[in-house]
Amino acid sequence: MNKSWLEEVRLISSSRRSRALGAFELAPLVDVILMLVIFSLLVTGFIYTPGIQVDIPAISNPNVIQGRTFTVTITKDEAIYIENSEEPIISMDDLILQLKEFAERTRDGIVVLKADYNVKHGFLMKLMENIRSAGVRKIAFEGKKE
Repeated sequence: MNKSWLEEVRLISSSRRSRALGAFELAPLVDVILMLVIFSLLVTGFIYTPGIQVDIPAISNPNVIQGRTFTVTITKDEAIYIENSEEPIISMDDLILQLKEFAERTRDGIVVLKADYNVKHGFLMKLMENIRSAGVRKIAFEGKKE
């Protein structure tokens, strides 16, 4: 009528053994995969720069600019973008007007040129002339670390 406790233990252990051989736990596997994904994202130095994408020249020892800045981005087809705008500047007069307003607001402001690697030297020189004519004296070029 009643089974002995030894028979019950044998039945339980045999059912566990058969379940253990055929079962596969997914929770530890998912944990390990997520840890690997997080680790790879942290190690690769994933950095996303929002805005217009340009190929910035690499330099060995870039300096950090501190203070108020006004960013001018120049793409390889010589389109000019200011700050975080999505639309390019139509004329150089618009750029000079924006720069004059910046120079009036901040006396010690710095204009940062974020130029594509393939922009022509002559175009950059004309742009720098226009920046200086707007009243800004401090101009810096953005570079990325090698």
